[in-house]
This record gives sequence, C-alpha cells and structure tokens, in this order.
Amino acid sequence: MDQSLYTSNDLLIQRTQKLSLNQIQAVRVLQYPGQELQAYLANALAENPALEGEEWELCPICHFPLNAAAGERCDCAANARQKDERAPDIDMAPEGRDDWDSSLHSVSSAGSFDENDEDPLSRVSGRAEYGAGLLVALRSMLPGEDAPIAEYLVGSLNSQGLLPQDIVEDAVTVLGVPPQRVENVLKAMQTLDPPGIGARTIAEALLLQLERLREAGQPRPLAEQLIRDHFEDLAAKHFREIAREIGIAPRLIEIELNFISQKLHPFPAHGFDPDLSGVATGAPPVRPDVVIRRTANGFEADIVEQRRWDLRISDSYREVRQLMKKGEISATKNEREHIQRSIEEANNLLSALRQRWHTMQRVADALIQMQYDYLENGPSGLKPLTRKDVGDMIGLHESTVSRATDGKFVLLPNGKTVPFDDFFNESLQVKEAIAHLIENEDPHHPYSDEQLTVMLRQQGMDVARRTVAKYREEINILPSRLRRNRLAPVPC
Repeated sequence: MDQSLYTSNDLLIQRTQKLSLNQIQAVRVLQYPGQELQAYLANALAENPALEGEEWELCPICHFPLNAAAGERCDCAANARQKDERAPDIDMAPEGRDDWDSSLHSVSSAGSFDENDEDPLSRVSGRAEYGAGLLVALRSMLPGEDAPIAEYLVGSLNSQGLLPQDIVEDAVTVLGVPPQRVENVLKAMQTLDPPGIGARTIAEALLLQLERLREAGQPRPLAEQLIRDHFEDLAAKHFREIAREIGIAPRLIEIELNFISQKLHPFPAHGFDPDLSGVATGAPPVRPDVVIRRTANGFEADIVEQRRWDLRISDSYREVRQLMKKGEISATKNEREHIQRSIEEANNLLSALRQRWHTMQRVADALIQMQYDYLENGPSGLKPLTRKDVGDMIGLHESTVSRATDGKFVLLPNGKTVPFDDFFNESLQVKEAIAHLIENEDPHHPYSDEQLTVMLRQQGMDVARRTVAKYREEINILPSRLRRNRLAPVPC
C-alpha cells in the first residue's frame, strides 16, 4: 500500500474525529443549564492548568459585575449609598415589623402601628438594605419624581411583605403628593415578586396571587369571589351560609378553600428576600441566563454568563509554548504533549462557550422580535410559537434552539424571572381564550366543550375538542354540566 496515501487518510480520519469531538463538546456546553455550566467550568478550571479566569459576582438587581476591575457598570450600590447619605438621621428598624396575625382566620386590623411608632418617616428606608432589590426594581418602572413614594412604600413593608391598611393616606400626608400617584406606585409594586407583595390585608394578598394565576392562564373565579366577598365567613369555614348566599354547593366552597390553603400564602414574603431573585426560603435562587431590558429603542437581550465568566488561556502556558517552538527551552516529549493538549482543550472550551453565548443571543433576539407583545403586555400578548419557528427565522435547527433554551431562565423587563419555555407555551393563548369565554357565558346555559371548540376556531385557534377539554381541566374549570349545577338551590 502506498504509505503516503495511508498517511493522508490517517490525517483525514484524525481531523474528522477531532472535529466531531469539538462539536460534541460544543453541543454539550450549549445544552447545560446555568447551574450545571457553573459546575462544569469550575471543574475545568481545577483540572486544566492552561485555563485560568474568574467568576465575577453579579449584582442581583442589574446583573452587572460587582467586583470586576474593568467594565464595571453596576451603580445599584452607589445609588443606595447616595440615598443613605441623603436620608435623615433617624432610628431605623432594620428587620421590619412583625405585628401581623399569622393565622388566615385573623382578618382584622392588619395595618395598625405600634403606639411608639410616632414618626411615620421611621418606616422610610429603615429596611433599605433589606429591600434594596425590590426598591431598585420598583424605581426602574417609575418616573424619577415617584422615587420618594417608592422608597416610602418599600420602607413600610413588614417582614411578611404586607403594608399598613392606611399606607396611601400616610404617604399623602408625609410626602405631600396626590393619592393617585401613591396608588399608581403601589399598583406597580404589586406586580413584582413575590406575588402579593405590597398588599394591605391578607385578603388583598391572596387576591393579588389569584390575579397572577389568572394572568398566567389559570383563573380561579370562585376563589376570587369567596375571598373578595366572603373572606371572614370563609376563614371561619361557614360553608353552608356562603353556599346559600351565592347559590352553589357547599362542597365546591370547601374545594376552593383547600386550593387557597395549599397554593396561596397569606404572607407573601414568607422567607422571600427582595434583594434576591424571587424565591422563598428552602429553594435555591433562580439565576437568569438572559436579561431582557427595556431601552429607548425597545427591548434588548443581555447574556448574563458573558459578564459572570472571564476565562482565558494562561499567559505562562502561552509563553512556554512559544519558547518551545523557538527552541529556546528544552522539554521532553511528554511535557510538550501536556502543554499542547492543555492549551488545545482550553481553546476548545472557550470556543464552545463563545458559540453557546452567540447562539443564545440570536435566539433571545429572535424571541424579542417574535414575542414583542408578550414582553409588552404579558401572557395575553403571547403568540403561538414553536422552536422550529425560531430556528427557521435565524437559520438554526430546531434541536439547536431547544438546547439553547431548555432549562434556562429569562429575567423579563417587569422583574419576573421565567423559563424560556414560557415563550413557547402554545397553550397559554388558548387557555386564556377558554377562560374568557367561560367567564362571559350565560350561567344558565354554559358552553359545552364542543361549542368552545367552534368559538375558538372562529378566533383563529384550530384545536380539537379533546384538547379544549384538557386545557379546561388544566385551568381548573368544571365541565358545563357542573358549571350549570352551581346555580342549583342549596337545600337547607
């Protein structure tokens, strides 16, 4: 056999194998969720001496580096320091207030202050450090002139995430602003995480959580009615009295109370730290992989990992390799192979990371364009979208889009951190339409699943009847027969 041909083929096979290994690594790096990537990179730094770098600590608010020597853009701490310098020298209560009844059955006087709390300004920024994250998120949603109102409201939160019932009147008196401005800031606060934050009573906290579920396509109209109109009787479990008044079976009220007890929380903070990302104690904080920010030109996506990791090839390894090439230092074969292999592995990893971030950027930019209404208006603006649709738009295979999004999270402009999957939830729009149709139906003649299917098709949503039934069950809406039975008189 021609030795030169053998050598040529052997080199081709080696290059093909090398390319395949690099591709495999790139695919693996792309599909890692954030926490797994962190562990993978930490292990690579420990095992490969040719790879060096740092993992910067990021601001939990703006997600820019806190400890980077160059390119530091986080000004959250500076803003907090400036605010502290401007703040009056008053006594503070850094841990907030804990004067709320811990029982759902206690529904009165949720907003009273201690008798010695004479100065209402003592509530302002007393917990500024504790609530700095919440305050920054809230101020980013408001015009600059409303910043003092935001500070007053955040400073008035107790450790359970609730406000005094008379908070609007207090703010008007102390700050000298119109009530409507305070109401607007309060409403903005109540859109932040955790759901129910900024409520003035337990009932309002529960209603805010139900509103969040409704916006996500999971309405509980009966639960809302019970909490809004019959909260004290519900807390006391006066099921028959409520049933007689609204004309439904007592068992249905018991079911709703069970849902409220299991899925909602009377105290929205319950271990939540406003400085973090929106999770209760006991669960690891969800760190976004992508931040979508509102700018003067619309929305833009920022890949957080690119700011978190600063990785590079070791200068000493580069220098040694150059000296070996020039013959200025002697090295054994094993030493040469070690240097070359370590640098190649580090280069391959850095290339895979750059490819990951470039792919995630392209996907995020496409989602901004294709789901602009969702970012602007919430779930009601969500359009049916598949990963194949995104791939077709940016010239990537559907599987690549899946790897770039699966297990990863996005911080939306409204302050909520959601999985990428939310952009592709094709059922959300249909579920919301079903809930809207049923909410406005004639209670004496509720729509059947077949009728709902026809009406959805008239709205351009071509779904099967069995799919309608499945979605209806997922948003906890009873079938038409049972919805009609709710009107049946309750026997005494």
